[in-house]
Formats: sequence, C-alpha cells, structure tokens
Amino acid sequence: MRTILPFLKSFSEFAERIGTFEALRHRNYRYLWLGTAAFSSGYWVQQVVVGWLAYEITGSALITSIALGLDALPVLLGAPLGGLLTDRFDKKKLLIATPIYCSLLMTSYFFVVHYGYTSAWNLFLLVFLAGLSWIIHDPARMALLAQIVPKENLVNAFALNSMAFSVTRLMMPAIGGLLIALLGPAPLFLLEALLLGITAIIIMFIKIESNGQSPTSTPLQSISSGLKDGISYVLGNRALIGLTTMNLGMAIMVIPFVNGLLPVYAVEVYSVGPEGLGLLLSAAGVGSFVGTFILASFSNIARPGKVLFGFLGMMGILMALFGFNDRYFIALGLMMIVSGCMMSFFSVGGATVQRILDDKYRGRATGIFMMTWGFMPIGSLAAGILAAEFGASNSTYLGSITLAVFIVVCFYTFKDVWEYKHSPTISPNYLTLTGN
Repeated sequence: MRTILPFLKSFSEFAERIGTFEALRHRNYRYLWLGTAAFSSGYWVQQVVVGWLAYEITGSALITSIALGLDALPVLLGAPLGGLLTDRFDKKKLLIATPIYCSLLMTSYFFVVHYGYTSAWNLFLLVFLAGLSWIIHDPARMALLAQIVPKENLVNAFALNSMAFSVTRLMMPAIGGLLIALLGPAPLFLLEALLLGITAIIIMFIKIESNGQSPTSTPLQSISSGLKDGISYVLGNRALIGLTTMNLGMAIMVIPFVNGLLPVYAVEVYSVGPEGLGLLLSAAGVGSFVGTFILASFSNIARPGKVLFGFLGMMGILMALFGFNDRYFIALGLMMIVSGCMMSFFSVGGATVQRILDDKYRGRATGIFMMTWGFMPIGSLAAGILAAEFGASNSTYLGSITLAVFIVVCFYTFKDVWEYKHSPTISPNYLTLTGN
C-alpha cells in the first residue's frame, strides 16, 4: 500500500497538470458525466442480454446482428425531428424524460421474459421502441454538453464523456454475462431499468441558469420549415457534410462487422459462453478507456482531419486482423485496440462538429449528424448475411476491404477535411475548423 499511494499521487498530479479532467471542474458537467455513465451502464446490459437472447432463440447470425443494430433504425427516421425538439424545448427535461421512458419499457419486458413469452418478434419490438429514445437523447445530450462547458474545454469534455461510456463498457458486459449464467436473462432487464431510473435522478441535479427566454413553442406548421432550415444549414457547410459522411462509414462498415458479430464469434469461432462474450465486450471497454484517457490528456490536436482519417485506416487494418484470427485471447487484445480507435474517432469527430455549429441550429444539425447511426441496420443486415453465408470471420474481413475503399473515396472527395487545422486567431486549447 505504501508503494501504491505515492504512485497514485504522482499520477493524479500528472493528470491535473496535463488537463486530463479539466471539464470536470464544471459542476453541471459532472452531473452530466455521471448521468452518461449510468445510462451507458444500462445500454451495455441491454447489449449483452439482447445479443444472447437473440442467438439463443434463433441460432441465426443474421437475426442476432439485426437485433443488436435495430435500435439505430428510429434514429434514421426521426433524428432531425429530435434535433428540432432539442432546439425548441428544455434539453434537461428531455434528458430526464427519455431514461424514464426506457426504464418503464425494460420493466415491462422483464415480465415477458420471466413468464416465458420471449420471441424474436417481441425482442425486435423492444429494441426498436428503446431506439426511439435515441432520437431525442443523443442530440439533447450533445447540445447540452456544448451549452454547459466552455468551448476551450469542449474536446476534453467529449473525451471524458466517451470515457464514461468506456468505463461502463469495461465492467457491465462482464457483469451481465455472469448474471445471465447465474440467474438467466430476465433479471438483467430489471437491472437496466434501475440504472435508467438513476440516470433521470442524476440529471435532475443539473442547474441551468435562465437567460430570460422561455422555450420556443413548436406548432405543427413550423416543424417543416424548422427542419428545412436545419437541412439547408448543414448542406451549406462542407465541413459538416464531410464529417457526417465519415461518421456514416463508421456506422455501416465498422461497428456491425465487429461489435454486431461478437455473439456469433463467441459461439462459432471461439466456443465460449455468455461469460466469454461479456469478456470480449469488456476488453473493448478497456481499449475505449485507454484511448479516451489519452485523448483527454492530449486533446490539443492541430490537424483533427488527419487524425480522423488515421483512425479509420487503423480500424480497417485491425478488422482484417480480427477476421483472420481464430484465437480467443488474441481477439481480446484486438478488441481493445479497435475500440480505442473507435471511441477516439467519435470524441474527436463529435467535438469538432460541435465547435463549428451555430447555437441556433445546434440541435437540428446534431440530429442530422446523429442520423448516420440510423443506417447501422443496413450494415448489420450486410454483416449478418455475409456471416450466415461465409462465416463471421470472412464477413469481418470483407467489411475491412469495403472500409478501405470508402476511405480512399472520402480522401479524394473531402480533401478539405484532411486539411482542417487550428485557427491561429483562437486559443490553442480547443479545435476549430478552417475550410471552404
């Protein structure tokens, strides 16, 4: 213990000196961070139990892959509307309402599983209904983060937010897999409901100073014009188009071909049970935590566009290696590195987008940016079909080839993203974009 305490003190001093936890100095952000951690804990419990139930019920790689990606479909259809609601209504109240809705949903499904009425169709329905919350939750969370954290701390705040996601990813899948083995799947839905209820309670402690303006009402006739204004704003900004397209590539070509196929890998390639699946997801959490910790510590990135392209390229190589590998312990290491790159990509990309948005359009533009996640079921469908036909390993390998082609196309189409850099007229502590 005496040898550990000096190390921890030195580590804390080092982290403080390089600004690793800079954004946590802000009271409201601390509550938002805790809320994100609780919400993410529930999400990872859901991923484990839904993936396991889907494969246990159907034995199909295709259906399992679709089930794990189906919650993104509502985002495709409704994210811009969710962004409009974020612009027009109280973001804090929206962030309280969405986890309460999901908590009630998971409590209801507990009884479905407990009394033996689980089937593929009602599991799909559950995932889809849960996905409806993402329409509002993500745009509201990202917009509120940009509202309560100064711009000079924005990249650090996004990295720490991703770290909260990563920490829970480290612990909850392993806990979920163990609970499935010990108690069966039903109690996990009650656990998720509890975590979502805690999320709502934490968000209540955020205090937003009134600016003297009440939330803007949203009559039906203004919805269409509001959405059109948001779309026009995004289409008029080359930076947003490029960054949104790159995020789309992640949603279609990376996550479904790695994370979406993990239950299949666990059973067919590595021959491990739910505990092994939980450890795979936890390994991803370790990598995500390390990656976002490094990013939070050294977030003064001079060329964010080059960093984003670099992360995409690394993920393509790692996906190919993952497809070729058939050893479980090597897969754990590969998952760490893939997830570290993945979460760092999201942090840099998300912070960069928020830095360039006009507050007037922040919710709608964020909703359109998040809409790319709605295309994930397309990637899940492709990954599942390829896995059913050629096996999970070959499916992931083919996904890496597709990603390589996508990177080349993006490089030549969005060269201005590659050339983005810090503006010399602002503080070097946060990112800005300069381009056409």
